[in-house]
Formats: sequence, C-alpha cells, structure tokens
Amino acid sequence: MHVAVAGGRSGTIGASIVSALLAHNHTPIILSRQTSTNPSGSTSISSSPSGVSTRYVDYDSHDSLVHALHDTTAVISALLIPGPEFVPYQLNLLRAAEEVGCARFAPSEFALPFAAHQAVDIDHAKVAVWDAVKAANIDAALFPCGMFMNYLGIGAPRVAEALAGFREGPLMFHLGDPEGAPWVEVPLGRDGEVPSLTMTDIRDVGEFVVAALEMEEPWGGRELGMVGETLKITEVVGLCERYLGRKVEVRVVEMVSLEERLRRLDPGDVLAKMDCQYTMACGNGDSVVEPVLNALCPEVRPLGVKGFLEKFWM
Repeated sequence: MHVAVAGGRSGTIGASIVSALLAHNHTPIILSRQTSTNPSGSTSISSSPSGVSTRYVDYDSHDSLVHALHDTTAVISALLIPGPEFVPYQLNLLRAAEEVGCARFAPSEFALPFAAHQAVDIDHAKVAVWDAVKAANIDAALFPCGMFMNYLGIGAPRVAEALAGFREGPLMFHLGDPEGAPWVEVPLGRDGEVPSLTMTDIRDVGEFVVAALEMEEPWGGRELGMVGETLKITEVVGLCERYLGRKVEVRVVEMVSLEERLRRLDPGDVLAKMDCQYTMACGNGDSVVEPVLNALCPEVRPLGVKGFLEKFWM
C-alpha cells in the first residue's frame, strides 16, 4: 500500500505510523507543510536507507493536495492540535482523498474515546472533523488509544527509548522529578471510586494502524479502539513502585477540586486546560478504550504497563 501520513514528519504518532508501515513493507508518503525552501508540489527523499519521500503541500489548496495524493490508497492524519487549522486542513485533505479515489481515511484522533471529546475543549474540533468524515464517500475509522504509556517513561534510565520521540511534559504521573519523590495524581470519580485508565505505547499505535490498513473488512465508520493495557490507576502506581524501586506518593484529588482548578486557570492557557480536563475525564471513567482492534488484529501484541516499566526502568 501507498499510505499518505499527514504530520508524519514532525508528529510523534505520525512517525510511529511511518515506521510501522516500513516494517511491514508498505510505502509511507509523508505530507508536510510547504516552506520557502520546499514549495508546494516539491518532494524530498530521506537520506536514511528507507528513503521515505516527503511531499510538501499547501493544506489550503485543493489542487496541491490532489497532486500529492494522486497515487495513494489511504490517508492517515496525524496533524497536531491545538491550532485553528486543525479542522479546515483535515477537511481539505478529506475532499482531496475523495477526489483521487483513496480507499480509506482516518482523521487525527489517537487519544480519548470519541464520547469524551465534549469534556475537553481542545477536542471539540475532532467532533467537527468526524461529522464531515462520516458524511463523505470514503471508508473511515477513528483510532482512540487512551493515554500514551510513554508518560511513564519520563525520567526513566532509558528515557530516550522510553519516550520514542514523545515530547510532552508529565500528566498525572510525575515519576521523573530529580528534585523530589515520584508522585501520581489520582482523580476520584464522583462516586468516590478510583478510575481505570487505558494506556498504549506510541510504537504500538503505529502497529495497530497498519494492521487495520491490512484488514479486508471495511472500517465502516467505526471507532477502532486499541489498548496496550487497561488498569486502575492504583494498580499502575503499584507497578511503578515495583520497577522504580521506591515509594510513589498518591495524591488523591476530587472532582470538585479539579473543577476549581479549571476555573482558576488562565483561559488562554490551552495546554494547562487540556491537562486538567483530561484528568477530569479520567476521573469520570472516560479514558477507558474498548479494545476493538485488539480483537480484530490479534497478531499485534502490544506492550503492557508491567512490560513497559520493566523494559525502561530496570
């Protein structure tokens, strides 16, 4: 397959998908925004042995996107948010994919289940994109994966390998603070219960997406969730203590406290709001992903939390 990956050059998820496509003998084509030195319509070939091609596009130009997608069989968007271009760029990409006859299209998802998007301001854009994709004449799917397991790699002895290009700061799990003891923020649900959490390694996201591309069964506008492992947060804390070899402080936070924190945040601090709202979504049980792809593609054997911690912290 020739698969176009939008955001495959700079985005971590995109890079994971590109790597998995290469590992399974498919041809990834990276789409990247035009620059002064690489105008729309130009192509560069990586100097690595894989020789992956990058096609530079103008996401505001239908003709540019049609030209870039002319020989592709599927389009996977890994475009990053936040940004006002998130919706129009993907809709333009969708229309171009339809025109050239691409068989499949996946919008940029790779986080919480779709039902949780209304709870996170920054994810509202994903709803608008999916509404348009569902109405299009193309086989499509959403790919939620829960929380990136790579958050558990921040501060690990083999940190670069653990992060796999992941560049975000800590969220809920604060294991790598050199100044103090590791700690985890545990949001309680309104029922007072500790929630469960789905975690998936970024590398396994790429493997699952490629397995889905190889399926003969139509995607059918479904939510094709992928799961590394789903555990209660306290179970994850117990595993962290085992493999870090030290006590991990549990800081329980109730939903009313998170709501107050959200009210105090600067409205313009998009990332801080996202972190708070993701933590709230977890407390509400909205971070658990159904393992649909795990059942459909049993050949993918994702890394679990225990395996991840053992691999990168021991």
